Amino acid sequence: MKKILVLILTISSFLAANNIQLMHASSVGEVSVSMNDKTFLKSVNYLENTGLIPFDRGATLGVSPINSNNTVEFSLDDLGHGDHIISAVGPSYNSREVKLVSSNIRTFSNSREHFALKILNGFVNEPSVDVFIEDNLVFENLNYGEYSNYIQLEIGFQNISLVDHYSGYELGRYAVNLNDRGNETGVLVISGKFDRAFANLKLINPTGSVISVFEVNLEVSSGDDNQNEESRDITETAQVQIVHNSPYPVVDVYVDGALALEDVPYRASTGLVDLPVNTEVGIAPADGDVIATFPFELAENGTYVVVASGILGDDAHPFNILASTLATAAVDNDHFALKVMHGVTDAPAVDIYADGNLLVENLAYGEFQGYLQVPVGDYTLDITGHGSTDPVASFSAPLSSFGGGSGVVYASGFLAPAETDSAFALVLTTPNGDVITLPATETALSVNNDNFVNISKDYIIHQNYPNPFNPTTSIQYELLSDSKLNITLYDMLGNVVDELYDGFQTSGNKSIKWDARNSSGELVSAGIYFYKIQVGNSSQVKRMIFLK
Repeated sequence: MKKILVLILTISSFLAANNIQLMHASSVGEVSVSMNDKTFLKSVNYLENTGLIPFDRGATLGVSPINSNNTVEFSLDDLGHGDHIISAVGPSYNSREVKLVSSNIRTFSNSREHFALKILNGFVNEPSVDVFIEDNLVFENLNYGEYSNYIQLEIGFQNISLVDHYSGYELGRYAVNLNDRGNETGVLVISGKFDRAFANLKLINPTGSVISVFEVNLEVSSGDDNQNEESRDITETAQVQIVHNSPYPVVDVYVDGALALEDVPYRASTGLVDLPVNTEVGIAPADGDVIATFPFELAENGTYVVVASGILGDDAHPFNILASTLATAAVDNDHFALKVMHGVTDAPAVDIYADGNLLVENLAYGEFQGYLQVPVGDYTLDITGHGSTDPVASFSAPLSSFGGGSGVVYASGFLAPAETDSAFALVLTTPNGDVITLPATETALSVNNDNFVNISKDYIIHQNYPNPFNPTTSIQYELLSDSKLNITLYDMLGNVVDELYDGFQTSGNKSIKWDARNSSGELVSAGIYFYKIQVGNSSQVKRMIFLK
């Protein structure tokens, strides 16, 4: 099912006049799906779904449990014009049959400030459900097998409560993050049993992708104005990019025990996904059991990259998940924010040269190099053992078109691979999930081996001192000729913190102090900052660290 779904999720979906989305919310287990008696989905598991699929009028859809000879059929002539979702639900307590229930679906909400939500009640014990959103009753007496109408929700966090219509018993409270979901739609499918231990909620959009829904602890949050950290963590999230750099061909990723990402291939990356700030990430071979779990405590609204590395069963380099902060942009459009990670288990500490100039020094396995603001351009990257200028591998890094962006380059594979091992490689991944395996090339070390970053003929920038600092540091530079000069400070996200100088200066050794305050005179947070010195059309960027 997984491989088939990837192929058919959205091919031509929005170009066709009539499309269907399929959702398996039945407790019968694995099923196959046919169209006019011809099987086109051989193995569909509980809670799996497709995106929109074009269909022909007059066709008959069939759903057959793998362990049964029975087939439930649905005539697509019964659908009106437009796009529809068809869900398999049941058997219920009052009916031993699987039902196929349909409803029209929309692909866009009413505005960019809203998310359009529809709900299907598929609970097998057939309760009538009242749905509350932010404690407001939005759907009343939603029966088993019924879909609600659409409701337009404001983007952002929304808290959903499910209550038995007749008894008033609250099944649970759930939180969904709809930030950046403007103009989108989704169907929330509730299935299983109206019981906290057996209820399943899945929110899917017409493309087939899943929007995470998290359960809020009722015992913690009900009636307590001073909620503890456990209840707050449900709605506090961070954005995380997950990179697969451990030499397993394909893995599944679990978040807090629930399957979050399926069939992630080696050297693949996700885009930024929302995770609770206190979360546990588990890794499993595809369709296998979880082999390792790792707890994370993240900062609310922070951005991170998480890299699976190491080898299972290798005591020297055990399987591990390595995390680091992630920047989503460079300081300006003339630079690329580059972070480097050493993920090759059999390689020693390395130095990395860019066009023959030392870029990263003494980077050991499992370590990240903090962000470097690299001028956009095409580079040759040479990898050497620390302290050596003899390259073990050389790669081309075409960064000319990446101005203003950011990315993580990680060393992958094996320096001395066995026949079945992956070769040494440098892989670039960006926050949106793009992956580029850098091509091998000739070394540039013989061209220029000055061991320094390229220096302009008009000026020289020195590292600020002290660094790290608290709360004052001095930025030193030398102008080789009278020049117009600008000095601007940026944070990790590329936001301007302050403009220290903008004007004309005569040649000579210069310095300027910064007292860790922004343009409003407020003391900034501890962290990494960048100072950019521009002389004429040329600029350089260096990093500094403010500690409190």
